[in-house]
Amino acid sequence: MATPTNDALFLIKDVKPGLKNLNIVFIVLEIGRVTKTKDGHEVRSCKVADKSGSIAISVWDELGSLIQPGDIIKLTRGYASIWKGCLTLYTGRGGDLQKIGEFCMVYSEVPNFSEPNPDLQSQPNQQNKSGKPDQNQRGNSPPNQNSGTSAPPGNGAMPPFANNNPPPGAPRDPVFGNVGRPNGRSPGNGAPPVTVSGPSTSAKSSVTISNGRDPRRAKR
Repeated sequence: MATPTNDALFLIKDVKPGLKNLNIVFIVLEIGRVTKTKDGHEVRSCKVADKSGSIAISVWDELGSLIQPGDIIKLTRGYASIWKGCLTLYTGRGGDLQKIGEFCMVYSEVPNFSEPNPDLQSQPNQQNKSGKPDQNQRGNSPPNQNSGTSAPPGNGAMPPFANNNPPPGAPRDPVFGNVGRPNGRSPGNGAPPVTVSGPSTSAKSSVTISNGRDPRRAKR
């Protein structure tokens, strides 16, 4: 003879993590999208409610495909567990979901007992039968790893003027008379520093004088 506690109906508001042998009558509000496990099973997460509030229930395979919004269902020998920080109902071993009516039931969507709870977040997530990894957890791999996109070189992009031609208006190095570089090396195939004679300022002034007086001498 079954004990009265096993036959007693629970309200959704009384469901706590770890409780077993739960008997609850609820109405189906929403059917979640189908997810498939590695074993090929189909899992649906449904939102159900009674007069005390709403909760999510995980339904498997063919049984999940038969459930429709508006169905009034009695859960027998179910259990409650935490999945991704949310309280969730499951059908236990020997448990059953039985349709007992449609639409005509008093229910309340709030409070939603399957909303993420900070108190439950501190508890370790209990893996359900789906075996799906937690999508909220991210690995330590960089975002572009194995994505087919090559990473930029370690020293950054190449400078835009790689053909030894100075950009327009670039300042000249006061020692070498060419485009200066921070390390003091002569760019490209230019002459080494030892072959340069005379300060750059005198060379620059001589060029300026010769360019300015050549037309006058030609006229004379």
